[in-house]
Amino acid sequence: MSDTVTETVYENPVVKGTAPDPSLIRVGDDFYLATSTFNFLPGVTIRHSTDLVNWRIIGGAITRPAQYRRDGKPGGLMLFAPTLRYAEGTFYLVCTNVADEQGNFVVSTTDPAGEWSDAVWIDTVAFDPSLLYDNGTWYYTRRTLAPRADGRLGPVVQAELNITTGELGELRELTQNYGGFVTNDIEGPHLYRIGYWYYLFSAEGGSWKGHMQSCARSRSPWGPFEPAPNNPVLTHRNRVGHPIQTLGHAELVDAPDGSWWAVCLGTRHLAHGGFVSHHNLGRETFLLPVDWVDGWPVIGSAGTTELVVRPGRALPGASVASSAVTAREIPLDIIRAAHGFWRAGWNTVGIAPDGLDAQGFSERSGVDANVVNSTAATGPEVTPAGAGAPVAAVSAQTVDSVSLPFGTDLASNGGTIALGAVFLAQREDDAVFEATLDSIPDAPAAAGIAAYGDENHYFSLLVSTLADGSHQARFTRTLDDLTSEAVIDLGAASGSVLFRIEATAAAYAFSIRLGDAAAPGALTEVGRGTARLLSAETAETFVGVRFALVAINGTATGIEPARFSGVTATSYSFTSFADVGAPTGSTRGR
Repeated sequence: MSDTVTETVYENPVVKGTAPDPSLIRVGDDFYLATSTFNFLPGVTIRHSTDLVNWRIIGGAITRPAQYRRDGKPGGLMLFAPTLRYAEGTFYLVCTNVADEQGNFVVSTTDPAGEWSDAVWIDTVAFDPSLLYDNGTWYYTRRTLAPRADGRLGPVVQAELNITTGELGELRELTQNYGGFVTNDIEGPHLYRIGYWYYLFSAEGGSWKGHMQSCARSRSPWGPFEPAPNNPVLTHRNRVGHPIQTLGHAELVDAPDGSWWAVCLGTRHLAHGGFVSHHNLGRETFLLPVDWVDGWPVIGSAGTTELVVRPGRALPGASVASSAVTAREIPLDIIRAAHGFWRAGWNTVGIAPDGLDAQGFSERSGVDANVVNSTAATGPEVTPAGAGAPVAAVSAQTVDSVSLPFGTDLASNGGTIALGAVFLAQREDDAVFEATLDSIPDAPAAAGIAAYGDENHYFSLLVSTLADGSHQARFTRTLDDLTSEAVIDLGAASGSVLFRIEATAAAYAFSIRLGDAAAPGALTEVGRGTARLLSAETAETFVGVRFALVAINGTATGIEPARFSGVTATSYSFTSFADVGAPTGSTRGR
């Protein structure tokens, strides 16, 4: 069986895995995307594309304390909701470090793949700031926290901004009565000038299943703003059984051919007992076509989207037309046998001490490398397969070796994550993560792998050496204050250990095999954990699950770093663009 596709087709989300709060701009024929990174460095991931579908990580804007701490010293970090803008040859990024109310700041650069400036601080602490440059004036727009007993969000406020000094003019309300245009909760506002109109584009309804996008317009940047007749212009709040939820926090952009597009965050949910209720992959970046009707944006299909999108127009740039959506014949049985297309790659996050050259580490490794504080003496060293070649947009990615210094335990340490680990964002529910540990570490250290939600929600499989010289493998499920373990005796085994996580919509299965990783032999399953127990709904977090290499409890004894090889993450997508109907074979509810 085979079909031929000649129309433009792409798959949502266009950035899989944790990639929330997307901010999008175009400079000439190039598109740039910034997304939130929360407590990881380099902070605020920057991606580049020429077609809006195929994105490549080019760096991170925030790399040092002078960019995210007012005193320029190491300290708390939690970066929320960046906005990326470009004016007169310079890229600007406004963001918020919400850790201990550090507040809003602006960094800038002429090369978004290079180093960004130190922070210019704005004298305010609320978050979700945005910028508009119009006729020589910078406008600063943000939401507020209302001083109300009900705790609802406040109005959108705006002021003129001195982009060089951070000085703000008078903040004026753009929306009234602490409300939005659909609900009382309004956030993530962006102001655009399009033609003779100023458009206020805002998220409402909270960032969970009530999330939506509203639009209003005015002839003046100061209002008054009239709401769009089709508000909310984007939402899945009424599509309870749909696998895509929480659409909102959107940005608009025009392409060189005059077409318009929107990106937004969204989540892909799993069906449990007939209800679409949990998601493990974090908030991801979705792309939708935009039409203009009577001066108002119509996003996607009446404000909705699907996992497979047929936008009814060509995508910007020539690369997609010649590759990702080229007319082709694909035998469906081969697609199923191959377990789907190889899909877009992985992120790597290394935990390391203050002073690590995170941006340099990223450039050396060829993968996206982020760092947070640790007790490790030195940072991880990564050798990518292909000797430094950039990570391509394919699903199976392999790193030849990771030399990982031992950190402290996986558990929380005074609210600060403190561990030795390298993380790879989970991109699909159906995925395999493998790594070979060259040798079992000496006591009291342990090393292995984990499926990691946060410091209080993870499954791990670690090997260690006991006092009598024998070895063991310990599988741990940690869920808030509940911990369960399964231990198997490895005896006096020596040599390497192959670890594997097989992730499905139902569970994470952890297995090992002793000895030469290249030698044949069955793996032994040591334990498994229910997938929904690491979901955002269960863990009460908004960061997706990550696969992790782990090296812990070896700092006091000066044990040599754990060395992993053959680190491979493979994600599977069941969508065949050869099927003109609904995708088949997926584990997701549709």
